[in-house]
Amino acid sequence: MAMPKGNFLDIHFVSQALDYIQQGIHVVDTHGRTVLYNQKMRVMESMEDIDILDKRLLEVFKFFPDENSTLLQALTLKEPILNIKQTYFNVHGQEITTLNNTYPIWSKGEVVGAIEIAQDVSSREQLRINSASGTAELSSFDHWTGSSPLIEDMIFAGKQASNTKSMILLTGEAGSGKERLAQCIHVERGLGVHTFYSIDCRALTDDRFNELLNEYNDKKGRRELSTLFIDHIESLDLSLQKQLTDLLADWKATLRITNSPLYYPILTLSEDPVDAIQSGKLDKDLYYTMSEITIFVPSLRNRKKDIPELVTYFIDDFNSRFQTNIQGVTEEIIKLFSSYDWPGNVRELEHVMEASMFAMGQETLLSFTHLPHYFRLKFDDPMASKPALDSSAFMIREGKALQTLDAFLREAESYYIQKSLQYHDYNVTKTADALGMSRQNLQYRLKKNNVIRKK
Repeated sequence: MAMPKGNFLDIHFVSQALDYIQQGIHVVDTHGRTVLYNQKMRVMESMEDIDILDKRLLEVFKFFPDENSTLLQALTLKEPILNIKQTYFNVHGQEITTLNNTYPIWSKGEVVGAIEIAQDVSSREQLRINSASGTAELSSFDHWTGSSPLIEDMIFAGKQASNTKSMILLTGEAGSGKERLAQCIHVERGLGVHTFYSIDCRALTDDRFNELLNEYNDKKGRRELSTLFIDHIESLDLSLQKQLTDLLADWKATLRITNSPLYYPILTLSEDPVDAIQSGKLDKDLYYTMSEITIFVPSLRNRKKDIPELVTYFIDDFNSRFQTNIQGVTEEIIKLFSSYDWPGNVRELEHVMEASMFAMGQETLLSFTHLPHYFRLKFDDPMASKPALDSSAFMIREGKALQTLDAFLREAESYYIQKSLQYHDYNVTKTADALGMSRQNLQYRLKKNNVIRKK
């Protein structure tokens, strides 16, 4: 590749160079819009350029209510934010934990952006062997919400498995509730509340895997009978899968001799076992070793009958935890939720409900406008069919909670673009020229903001 000439590097050259760096790099401008986003960051956050470039951070990522993006903090405070661990969620509802060093970018005495150098600790956070610290942190079969036949079958199979001494394999998509089911089986077996240990296999190295197993052996040697929950088996390297196969085979041999297990293994797969074996992600011998009892955890899209019950459950749960008084949701919300496929399953529904409830202020009935912006973009706005565009439509409304600044700016942008289109008789080229942007940029914003175009 020829070196660029001049005082400034071409942004594509810089972008390709950053892709070789083995730490996540994320650069935003003064508006919090993504300018550069390297390959490592895309892997860490399970995102693509099209998902994030030229979008504001808060349009793409969800942060806990009492936290803020370290990139936005660096922009606001105009000083480095160093060695900060941050947990947040991407647009797909996936939880991410990073350790960040974030710096403002200066030019001619002014802050013109911010750069974040991030290290992925999602796996490290979840690799720790954790024991529950109290009964409130462990689920039982009484905690399951839903009455669909698939859930009833799953609960029946879980209770049956609890009466055995066998290892158990749980299969089902990410976010469907496999760890909750494992906790239910642990409780049903009458095991202690401090003895549910978990290992997340994502991004495990050989050394770390052995380190965790040794740590668990030390702990269980000092405690009563326990559960060893090993999650995302398909994420292990094949060499580690073979090592795990030997470990589980030894466990089975000991059980046959003593009829008294030292611990109960419960393992999970987030992919169909046959597909995982055919694609080379899962060792066939490991599958046969651990699949003595297999229980399927259904996806939410296959039990949409349970959505109203789940919505009620989350409202009651969040009301109790956050001291709010939400009474329910509109009928349109239930219809909308029932039309959606929920790729993130129950965990995604939980995140959407939590974010929506925090946006409600003093209102008590959750409606479309309270849903997170990234989630609303997946649907047609029920209000979009109303042709009238009143300039007060996005201003302060009587009896309504104040919007966040980002939400206000998004509405203002949508309103201004719509008015500009009307002024130019819905000619996209003329409108883009008047707004000082490219036609492609305007097309993108029309789609992003669900702006109505004349048929």
